[in-house]
Amino acid sequence: MERRKNSDKQYFTRMCTRKKVHAFVRVKPTDVFAHEMIRYGDDNKTIDIHLKKDIRRGVVNNQQTDWSFKLDGVLHDASQDLVYETVAKDVVSQALDGYNGNLIN
Repeated sequence: MERRKNSDKQYFTRMCTRKKVHAFVRVKPTDVFAHEMIRYGDDNKTIDIHLKKDIRRGVVNNQQTDWSFKLDGVLHDASQDLVYETVAKDVVSQALDGYNGNLIN
């Protein structure tokens, strides 16, 4: 907690809980999962996506084919319990203490 003085010389207390936004990706493979398009980093924090060029676009083809994302975590084929423990548990606990939190599915 931090104690500050406002312009009327009164004291007020403000909770200082500066936290960064965390980004996770959960990948749930299916029978038709695109194994050839998605690669996971050994650190479980990066994911690379590669799309083949569309040959119908001709010889001059500036289509982007590769993307790389660095995240706080990649949850590949993870159970719902693991996802909750890794991503949501702290957010839910802090929300019950009165703090704002968001989980986007």
